[in-house]
Amino acid sequence: MATDPFNITSEARNTLLVVTTLIVAVTFQAAINPPAGVWQDDKYSPANCTAVTSNCIRVARAGTSVLNTQSKLRYGIFIFVNSLAFSAATCTICFLLLGSPFRTETLISIYCMNGAYIASVGAVQPQTKKTWAILIGAILAPYIFRVFASIRKRHKLAREQDVSQGPPVFQRGAC
Repeated sequence: MATDPFNITSEARNTLLVVTTLIVAVTFQAAINPPAGVWQDDKYSPANCTAVTSNCIRVARAGTSVLNTQSKLRYGIFIFVNSLAFSAATCTICFLLLGSPFRTETLISIYCMNGAYIASVGAVQPQTKKTWAILIGAILAPYIFRVFASIRKRHKLAREQDVSQGPPVFQRGAC
């Protein structure tokens, strides 16, 4: 690899890549197979209904999260923290690969994997604006934080360089 902007040893970088890859795999699996599983069949109320009619309503759709049906709050918390962990791990992989000769291909793979994650979670989550906002917010948050952290670091380095050069010297212009 080329220069290391984080001053991380090769051994530490490899360990971080293994750990973050494991986190990506576990969180992806948890997203497509949420706690309590998914409904195998549509569920109607009252229980003796088999289809939506005038007196029957569907309370659960096959393939959607059972946990969401039982507790929308617990499902929301689960999907937020799971998505945040997934995205933070993929973001870490992106930045650990700075200077890699295959960085472009890896970034394409990671962004496509983020898209697949969103599509997979979208298949098992309720189709509401709130759940989509939680999911998209959690996926984007680590990337946004990384951009702001990079900007702060650049400003800090610029201030340190200004201080090391001493106070500015003002010259009078010719009138």
